Amino acid sequence: MKYDVLSSPRSIYKKMLSDIRSAKREILLETYIYGKNAVGREFREALIKKALKGVKVKLLIDSWGSGVKKIFFKKLIDAGGEVRFFRELRYAFHFININHERNHRKLLVIDENISYIGSINITSFCLDWEELVLRIEGSLARVLKFSFRKSWKRFNLWESRKIKNIFHEGVEIIQDFPSMKYSFTERSYKKLIRKAKREIFIENPFLVPSIGIRKAFKKALARGVKIKMIIPKVSDVKLLDIFRERYTGKLNKMGFEIYHFPRILHSKLLIVDDDFFLLGSSNLDYRSFKYQYEINLLGKNEAIVDSLKKIFYKNLRKSKTFNYVQWENRGIPRRLLERMIKPFKRYL
Repeated sequence: MKYDVLSSPRSIYKKMLSDIRSAKREILLETYIYGKNAVGREFREALIKKALKGVKVKLLIDSWGSGVKKIFFKKLIDAGGEVRFFRELRYAFHFININHERNHRKLLVIDENISYIGSINITSFCLDWEELVLRIEGSLARVLKFSFRKSWKRFNLWESRKIKNIFHEGVEIIQDFPSMKYSFTERSYKKLIRKAKREIFIENPFLVPSIGIRKAFKKALARGVKIKMIIPKVSDVKLLDIFRERYTGKLNKMGFEIYHFPRILHSKLLIVDDDFFLLGSSNLDYRSFKYQYEINLLGKNEAIVDSLKKIFYKNLRKSKTFNYVQWENRGIPRRLLERMIKPFKRYL
């Protein structure tokens, strides 16, 4: 399996566009956000050119996450490309619940040979963020194509049937869907944390862990496992930045090392010892684990883990240590706001 670990949005887009322009048969792109901006237009033009040459193009976009309308893709559709919007908003009895179950997946598959899986959307506003994407050449693309086709078929169905995870050549493709029962990525997090013997590294934009994950963290720390987590000083969801303060200080007091990255960090990564990695689209929060369609890759590959650790340490050097004293001295209004937000955590 040939792979590249990419963290710079500009480098990721450059590679993606190069692969799209070299496509011979098929391009499958699934994203939560597709921006009506320079990056969105550049991808659109590249897709139009391939569709005009007879390449099969399928684009699946979440209707909530993206600001674009179908008219934006008129030339692509006229050229033979297909565009679908996942779960366009509808009036329903449980309007809020049913409409916030979004497709948060980020996936690109080209010619059953090249695949991208990770954290990045297709938009200009993340150009200065820190992302994480795994580009893979090989047979995994055929399996990810199968996953894409399932989403493509279900794009407008209001159901939450169980979606099975897929095992292929030593990796597991975790396909989360709205469910209070299964939450495969959350289960994998807990399982990996329980297996940890020496160290756990995490990168995530959010830190709103479930009770089960908090307990797993606590037991790991009691076993002497070192846990380091990098979060952005300020994320792209300000309310979650406030709500995470309910957990940061308490975890830090237990020995959980937290570091603030100076820019928006949007990558989603878990590394356990020198053995396992988990990366993809899932945030470390309630909504992502319970209410969204997500896709993640779990594997045991020494070379990939080594590459991911290099990215982690690079970001760690740029980050500042969490200030517990400052957290402890935060004012009463801030503490009250944290409590007020709690009932709405599933919608953030």
